[in-house]
Amino acid sequence: MKNILTILFGVAILIASCQKALIGHVAKNTPVTNFEEMWTGYQHWYGMFAVRNVNWDSLYTVYRPMVNDEMTNQQLYEVLGKLITPLNDIHAFLQPTTDGLPRFESSDFFRNNKVQKDFSIDVIRKNYLPSLVSIDTNFHYGILPGNIGYLHFGEFGMPVSFYENQLKKVLDFVKDTKGLIIDIRNHGGGDDQVSRYIAGLFASERKLFMMVRKRNGIAPDDFTPTENWYVDPSAGDRYVKQIVLLTTRWTASAGETYTWAMNTQSNVLHMGDTTAGGFTDVISRELPNSWLYFVGVGDFRNAAGISEEGIGVAPKIYSINSSKDIEAGQDKVLEAAMEKLK
Repeated sequence: MKNILTILFGVAILIASCQKALIGHVAKNTPVTNFEEMWTGYQHWYGMFAVRNVNWDSLYTVYRPMVNDEMTNQQLYEVLGKLITPLNDIHAFLQPTTDGLPRFESSDFFRNNKVQKDFSIDVIRKNYLPSLVSIDTNFHYGILPGNIGYLHFGEFGMPVSFYENQLKKVLDFVKDTKGLIIDIRNHGGGDDQVSRYIAGLFASERKLFMMVRKRNGIAPDDFTPTENWYVDPSAGDRYVKQIVLLTTRWTASAGETYTWAMNTQSNVLHMGDTTAGGFTDVISRELPNSWLYFVGVGDFRNAAGISEEGIGVAPKIYSINSSKDIEAGQDKVLEAAMEKLK
């Protein structure tokens, strides 16, 4: 999520401007109206109050009395941060655009962990795979010792056509390997259509992997009809030998829907740590003071109809690097995955 939402921030001003035009009015810029606008935005569009067991009305009762038109931006920022903290959602955050104030994460994990320390693509390149091919900073591949293929995705932020073109040569490159490691341990998110397409390149069976509905009205139970998402085996080249999929708590959003899709296939073994637990699509909205806030609009569930928001997808085999492992240039999780494929 971190990487892709940085990109989203770049386009958020345009999105928010369109939303403002559609609303048809511009609220007066005061601390009270900013609070009211943000609380109402979540009330109308947030899709996970039920699954996260949050009573939004009760939070209004607690925090609205703390706001007055004489307070500073710093004080307003603190109250708005407290308002969204109970959501504990990687897709719910506040991005001030003034006063040098930092982005406020409602997610406990991302609020307390600013830098990932359990994975490094540079360690893999230096100590395990010097011939690693970099398509871009978030897309790498190569062949590890023991004739084991390696494929790394740091996000799914490009159009499907980009991955269609690039993965043709990747699949040809690894086609004669004995097995494949797909590494999404720092996956920041992206497009679920890309998740589904790439999963199809490693699938031998058509399987339901996700059920999605999204808020489409101001009432708490206003949602679109549920849409079933299937992973379909690619009609072209596929790789259906044994695969180990690696995740961490930093694997988020579209990386998690990809994990759902891959876990439907019998040739895939999921190793690593539980994912971030933030699956939904997200929109941005603008406050009267120009600050942006982000709202997850969906209710995404796995093939069994269970929400894993705030929980994440657990691996079949837990294997976690410490920060000291990475500092020492050792990736014990990668080594364990290689052992499994030997």
